[in-house]
Amino acid sequence: MKASPLQWKTDWCFEQSQQRRHYVIEPWLDGRRVGRAHGWFESGERFVLEKIEIDSRQRSRGYGSTVIERLRQKARDEGCRELVINNVRASNHRAISLYEALGAKAVPLSSSLCAFAISPP
Repeated sequence: MKASPLQWKTDWCFEQSQQRRHYVIEPWLDGRRVGRAHGWFESGERFVLEKIEIDSRQRSRGYGSTVIERLRQKARDEGCRELVINNVRASNHRAISLYEALGAKAVPLSSSLCAFAISPP
């Protein structure tokens, strides 16, 4: 049996604060939300992904990469030069492997946190 395609709920201007246009994107499968990502645009500069989460029962199915690829396209459409995945725990090896597989480079923030930048998005 073929897997059902993801449906998307997005709000590209979920909130505006401090010159930032916040966004939310949610992948849905068979009427259930399987994840959520949110962050903001820094106009013409970067697209900052503050948090991405995929339901633990739905991981390792490509949904995280699909969300990030969708966000990369949105960043390109908005003229951003970089997509930044912010505040990644250094101990989150599974996420780090995903980000590196997508071509992201680590930028240390502290001994326990780093960001990952994809340039161009």
